[in-house]
Amino acid sequence: MTEFYTFLTPQESERPYTVSEINDGIATIIESENTLVWVEAEISNFKRASSGHFYMRLKDEESQIPAVMWRSTARKHDFEPEDGLAVTVIASIRVYRKGGYYQLDIHRMQPSGIGALYAAFEKLRTRLEAEGLFDLAHKKPLPETVKTLGVVTAKTGAAIRDIIRVVSKRSPQTDILLRSVPVQGDEAPAAIITAIEELNDYGTVDCIIVGRGGGSVEDLWAFNNEGVVRAIFASHIPIISAVGHEIDFTLSDFAADVRAPTPSAAAEIAVADDREKRRHFDAIAKRFSSALQHYFATINNRYTAVVRNPVFKRAIHALTDAHQYCDMLRERQMHAIAYIIKNAKTRLAKNAASLQALSPLGVLSRGYCAVTTEDGMRVSSAAQLHVGDHIYMRFHKGNASADVTEVKE
Repeated sequence: MTEFYTFLTPQESERPYTVSEINDGIATIIESENTLVWVEAEISNFKRASSGHFYMRLKDEESQIPAVMWRSTARKHDFEPEDGLAVTVIASIRVYRKGGYYQLDIHRMQPSGIGALYAAFEKLRTRLEAEGLFDLAHKKPLPETVKTLGVVTAKTGAAIRDIIRVVSKRSPQTDILLRSVPVQGDEAPAAIITAIEELNDYGTVDCIIVGRGGGSVEDLWAFNNEGVVRAIFASHIPIISAVGHEIDFTLSDFAADVRAPTPSAAAEIAVADDREKRRHFDAIAKRFSSALQHYFATINNRYTAVVRNPVFKRAIHALTDAHQYCDMLRERQMHAIAYIIKNAKTRLAKNAASLQALSPLGVLSRGYCAVTTEDGMRVSSAAQLHVGDHIYMRFHKGNASADVTEVKE
């Protein structure tokens, strides 16, 4: 064990201490045991330096302490520290001599409660697996052609951008129907469940991608929710789970029909690469065009041979004579039809004139009028009327009404 550094009193010291000597002495006292401490705290003021080192403060409700995680240690961790994250660290206490303060050098860090989360994960996984939710027999095949791709993720996340990029490149004619949801936090599970149900009810969705980008275990925990897992299992539309990165696994991955390591990989799985289809189509089109050219060349040769045959020429002459005779008959027929129509028009005009002479309207045009009573009865005799009756008179142009003041039979 290293002996503790001993400071001399002003009476005992021959000269004043320098600041560096004070800091060195404090460092000797603090670091003498080289003791590791196990600390539970919350991260604040987190900063990733360009050198790759992590700087932060670890705090509780009453105090805080500076801390650093060196790049060699930081690269071994599979999650990103952030402000507000509760963590458990193993660190050594060290004095930063130039700054004149002590800090924690972090050797290991993990989110607080990670053990409890994994225990809950395994317990739920075992129960759902026993119910058969993860059985291969229930997996639905993905459609060969996807006209509409449903996506359940956050509209501002990297996942939807990756999916749009891949789909637009591989199958630009495929429509993407985004149902934006929070992908972490207390509200995420209910929103994800509702989104899956709505896409199932929409009617035109062929396949659904459910997922998000990478994050800590807590960030991905919504996809371990029992309700989310059951909604994925109950979907009648095939679902591809794409949660986090390739090393991340959630219960949604087990329940989905297909598990993709990333959202971009999910898009590649969902839609076929149309470029290969186009190459195949172009090859078929060339073969078809070549076959058509060969076919028409053969037909043309046969036609030429037939046309040059003397027998065919005589047949052509007979056909042209027949056409000429038909034209003559058609002209005669047109003349006969025109004569019949002219006679019919003449008779129609005579009949119309006769009808016009007999028409009541024609009589009215000569200065007469038609009289009716209030109930519409036609008046043909003065005997039908009485003084005080109201009558209506129709003229050739217009109508009038009057009251009867005198009746003479």
